[in-house]
Amino acid sequence: MNQILLVEGKDDLHVFSNIFKKHNVLQSFNIKDKEGIDAIYKSIPIYLKADNSTIGVIVDADTDIKSKWQTLKSVLSEKGYDLPSKPMKEGTIIRKEYLPAFGIWIMPNNDENGMLEDFVNYLIPAGDKIMPFVESSLRLLETKQIAKYKLIHKSKAKIHTWLAWQETPGVPMGVAINKTYLDSNHKICIRFVNWINELYNEYPSKKN
Repeated sequence: MNQILLVEGKDDLHVFSNIFKKHNVLQSFNIKDKEGIDAIYKSIPIYLKADNSTIGVIVDADTDIKSKWQTLKSVLSEKGYDLPSKPMKEGTIIRKEYLPAFGIWIMPNNDENGMLEDFVNYLIPAGDKIMPFVESSLRLLETKQIAKYKLIHKSKAKIHTWLAWQETPGVPMGVAINKTYLDSNHKICIRFVNWINELYNEYPSKKN
């Protein structure tokens, strides 16, 4: 049977693919870029009807993780799944007889509001000397009210400014993982990889 991982966009796909390569994750599943959260919601019932043994979804919490979780609970409860009252910190995995295994990871960490870029910001190496200048630059722009980005997208501005100041300026986030600009051994990344391995390969990769 098929195993499917649904993601919101191509940036997600590239970041996760490079993390999987770094951790030698057995790619026993296909990653599908659904180009948005609404498309993921709509496609879940379709994939549940298909011949899939395992389905995973990775979505952004954005500004309301509780709302995202309740929407997923609603979609899945109609198909016979019982989800906990809130996301599991280690990533949610539901296994039920006669139904495909179903996994959920809500970016960045199953606990806080945010998005893919917040997750990637966690991977900036400890003691990095560039990020303080990035943060002070963004604060200055905001203080002078000349920043063009919305505050909800500050994590995007933060990571992409940081990437612009690397040895090879402006590489995509996935490439930055491959080049080891970003630390794919950070505990949040290990937790994410463990969730993937437990969901699709039924074993944890390493302890975090």
